[in-house]
Amino acid sequence: MDIVEYKRIVVALRPSLLAVARRITGNTEDAEDVVQDVCLKIWHFRARFDPYENMEAYSTTMVKNLSIDKIRCRKPFSDETELLGNATEEQLPDSLLEEKEERDAIRRIIGMLPPLQQRILQMKDIEGYETGEITEITGMAAEAVRNNLSRARKRMRELYIMYYRNKQATK
Repeated sequence: MDIVEYKRIVVALRPSLLAVARRITGNTEDAEDVVQDVCLKIWHFRARFDPYENMEAYSTTMVKNLSIDKIRCRKPFSDETELLGNATEEQLPDSLLEEKEERDAIRRIIGMLPPLQQRILQMKDIEGYETGEITEITGMAAEAVRNNLSRARKRMRELYIMYYRNKQATK
């Protein structure tokens, strides 16, 4: 495999490999690392590849395995507050409780959205997918993805404002 063939095959697969790695790792940075490692391994072992082999299947399997390895190497977090870092150590217990209540409220609000809007919102805002990637995964038109995302965000705002007003009224 020469550089031209490498670019034609492997570089073209990069977006789909990134999507697979991002789904498994749940993290854009880890996904980038995994895909970069796979691309380097393919380049270093290019002489071993038969031109008739299914490079897409081979590289996807490598991404899957390296992504799982990446997850296994992570330090396990025992609590969500550890994810927030040292700032939470200085907070008072009642402010921590309020933050936890707000996180739970947001989770409940997201759960109230229609399933399609939940999935698109999660893919775009939480998992960091681009609109083009979401259209490929869901098979929807880009305009439909944008409309569903807009409706989901609008509905979340409305429900959060209602939650916040009810919370203020009960104080």
